[in-house]
Amino acid sequence: MKEKLFVLLLCLAVFPAALHAQTQPVKYMNYAGYNPFTGRNDMQLNMVYQFPDPARYGAGPYPVFVWVPGTFASYRDLMSLTFVMNMSARGFVAASVQYNYALMIQTCWEYQQRADSIFESARADSAMGKLCAMSGVNCGKGIVTAGQSQGAALAIMAKNYEPNVQATLGMSVSDTFQWLGLSLWCLDKQYTAIPSNRLMIVNGEDDFYYGGQLPVERVSGLSCPSGSSECWSPDGSGSGWYLIQDSEVTDGNADHCYQMVGDCVLGFFDPIWFLGTADWSLKSNLDWLATLGSKRIFAPGR
Repeated sequence: MKEKLFVLLLCLAVFPAALHAQTQPVKYMNYAGYNPFTGRNDMQLNMVYQFPDPARYGAGPYPVFVWVPGTFASYRDLMSLTFVMNMSARGFVAASVQYNYALMIQTCWEYQQRADSIFESARADSAMGKLCAMSGVNCGKGIVTAGQSQGAALAIMAKNYEPNVQATLGMSVSDTFQWLGLSLWCLDKQYTAIPSNRLMIVNGEDDFYYGGQLPVERVSGLSCPSGSSECWSPDGSGSGWYLIQDSEVTDGNADHCYQMVGDCVLGFFDPIWFLGTADWSLKSNLDWLATLGSKRIFAPGR
């Protein structure tokens, strides 16, 4: 019964994508990831990936999308597979990667090691190295990344290790882990290679871990008047940052997992995020990523 329920939920999650493409199989592959116990890239970790529909997008080669889940989230849970299948339906070889967080260390040193092990394509056994080497893949056509929480931090750092990264979506992330009072200085704009006009950050105003306007501005590189809830790149690319207000989400609490009605563990997708057209919604930001971060269709009425 539980397996049937999971399949039903997964089908509902990818329904918007499935309307437009013949679903290809989701496959598994491993890579040599960062091992916090040895300090080396000698831990076998997993990823899932899916090719786009060749009837719609041709035989390839295709650009690449990489999703990095948050701490404790699975690389193959409903959230991860939602991103994979929806970006595959937009013409990308879409992957979700596992990383090790056994020591629960939230420092720039650990973030840098994890990001390097995923995205350093010059190393053949990294996640990116393995994806770029697959038949039907051309990383030179562009790589886009996305993630949530710690996963967003790693996704933002991706271009530091892989120059073909063209755009990044970060959810629930900033340069200050407020719960522990830790500075994540390595996410500040001067330390990341992704340009401000190719980076989008979406946070909830009540994010207990990464909340606040100034911490987001330091990561984005874009500043707007104090008290702003959104800030957009002046070049019209559709990049920037968005602080979701409590009044905009279904449960009235724009927290660390604003995309969920309820909490991060037992909630379900907020229909406004999942099916809506708001500038912080899923579709709006995946459509933006699919343009390699160059064009956004803003919500009606703007």
